[in-house]
Amino acid sequence: MVDNIPRSIIFGGNGFIGSHLAEALLYESHEVVIFDHFKRGMTNIGHLNSSVEIIRGDFTNSKDVAKALHDIDYVFHYVSSTTPTTAIVNPIYDIESNVIPTVKLLEVAADSGVKKIIFASSGGTVYGDPEILPVNESFPLNPQTPYAISKVAIERYLNYFYRNYGLDHLIVRYSNPYGERQNPYGTQGVIPIFLNMVKRGESPVIYGDGNSVRDYIYIDDAIDATLLLLINNKPEKIFNVGSGIGTSINELIAIISTITRHSISPKYVPDNKGYIQKIVLDVSKIKRTVDWMPKVSLNDGVRLTWSYINNFY
Repeated sequence: MVDNIPRSIIFGGNGFIGSHLAEALLYESHEVVIFDHFKRGMTNIGHLNSSVEIIRGDFTNSKDVAKALHDIDYVFHYVSSTTPTTAIVNPIYDIESNVIPTVKLLEVAADSGVKKIIFASSGGTVYGDPEILPVNESFPLNPQTPYAISKVAIERYLNYFYRNYGLDHLIVRYSNPYGERQNPYGTQGVIPIFLNMVKRGESPVIYGDGNSVRDYIYIDDAIDATLLLLINNKPEKIFNVGSGIGTSINELIAIISTITRHSISPKYVPDNKGYIQKIVLDVSKIKRTVDWMPKVSLNDGVRLTWSYINNFY
């Protein structure tokens, strides 16, 4: 760190959330290092090339990770090699590529003078299918998929390294972030996926009857919350970040139809994947702690994402 300017590294900085985080950290005068494999090019951060340090590396390679942690103050762990869907297909790979490399990262960070690890957890999956909504941070964790189990395991390891090695951490349990730069051809992020299908004249596929409920948070709001938590000096380590509002898939389709001015006839298929039926996050803790409130409504966020889809796909 030079002249007290914080130096931050984002593992997975070329991803959807990571690229927005990089922009925000630069705006807050951080020195930003982006660590990624860049297998899909540098589309998300190409506009930041001259402002950040780029490290092309493999998160599963402990030597790459250890070298990248030199002279780092804040580590943002935003890399994930799996999604809820792909982790079900190959849970062993999920462990090998996410949990084990994270433990190795924490071992190095504990010896490297890192001030804090910030971990992107999954508020949309770690609580399972709760009977009472919304769920706050003290609600019992009930991960029901390999993806969620890995997120909870990493949370537990963060606590272990804090108690035994003094490595400080922050766990951000995001609900369902969405917005610009989220891959509309991926397996995660139903809003850009549906919008892209509508643009292409395809019918969105809905698993089940469309009454499953999610909590959607626009990416700018999620990042604003993260930076407020970063500078928070209170002892709490775990925060939900969401809208606090539940929206069913059918309601989402209606919103998309209105904004895109397209008549949409979804294709309903049996839900044989065991998806969570309803999840809404209680965000009163973060509101109380750092006076944060989401600013972008779902309608406005979908409108902004639709504009992005039209301009770039």
